[in-house]
Amino acid sequence: MPDLNERDPIELQRTLAEWLATKLGPGAAPEVTEVLAPASNGFSNETVLCRAKWDDGSGSEEHRLVFRVHPTKHLLFLDADFDVQYKVMKCLADAGSAVPLPALGWFEESPEWLGVPFFTMEHVEGLVPADNLPYTMEGWVLEATAGERARMWWSGIEAMAEVHRTDWRSLDLGWLVPPGTTPGLDAQLDYYRRFLDWTAQGRPQPTAEAVWKWLVANQPAESGDVTLCWGDARLGNIIWQDFDAAAVIDWEMATLAQPELDLGWWLYFDRQFTEGLGVERPSGFPSHEATVERYGELLGRDFGDLFWYQVFSGFRFAVVMCRLSDLLVGTGVLPGESDMGTNNLATQFLAQLLDLPSPAEAG
Repeated sequence: MPDLNERDPIELQRTLAEWLATKLGPGAAPEVTEVLAPASNGFSNETVLCRAKWDDGSGSEEHRLVFRVHPTKHLLFLDADFDVQYKVMKCLADAGSAVPLPALGWFEESPEWLGVPFFTMEHVEGLVPADNLPYTMEGWVLEATAGERARMWWSGIEAMAEVHRTDWRSLDLGWLVPPGTTPGLDAQLDYYRRFLDWTAQGRPQPTAEAVWKWLVANQPAESGDVTLCWGDARLGNIIWQDFDAAAVIDWEMATLAQPELDLGWWLYFDRQFTEGLGVERPSGFPSHEATVERYGELLGRDFGDLFWYQVFSGFRFAVVMCRLSDLLVGTGVLPGESDMGTNNLATQFLAQLLDLPSPAEAG
């Protein structure tokens, strides 16, 4: 089955219009135009952008839609459930959560239309910080004022706190943790250990294994109740409008765990895209100390040293990068002899954080 960006756009427009007709009912007469499947589609899901017009009974109205589509060829995550992100967002939206979210449409399980499941969201106007090249190296975040960046940071922190304040029990989100599993660090460590073993396929992973030993030896005690965790909490997974968080996106990694899991990920990526790349941290972004203090106030709980959680975030990222390397080699983007699986942004920065041999030398 071809990736969406390889499909005939006219055929894709027709297919999506026919599918919308089944959801909208008689008389809607939907039309789909300007279909775009960006070449930068991720491996965790594919994305289709389009304009759609239909009659809702009071006249024809145009909508900008986003279709998130189950990957047609490659799976990035271990035991990935494509519908997790939709189900979590829908639970939050239906409960009237203060977490800023895109307006959701329908979830389609049948492979009849695109060959795989997909769901729709309303397009949210705004800007998203880039990952490649990272927003700390070029683009609109660097072009902003220090005050605008401070506003952006705190708005994102507030949005993340709303996620953690969610009463996940009242929303029946316990299914985010497999039956018989206790949510928390042990479950997270077990998952990423299995993920690394699965993606490494017996190949040596010297830096990741050294970091794993450190994590196990230094695992902190947990206190307080677990919370709903976003899983991929970072500036680049928020759509921004005038430096305010307009929509929290990319919930594939959502789980139940201590809020330190998300806060550590947030802080880690701030360091990864600055220290890890050898570039200066943009002025205006509040310090990590001020962030942790403020987060404690927002959640009404104390947060200690988050270094362990930052290292664990780097380990998780290194596991994902190992898998991504294989996918890029498999699609011909990288040569077969690439060492990206062991020598990448995550392993390089982890070696720096823990004073380990460089991945290039260790490999």
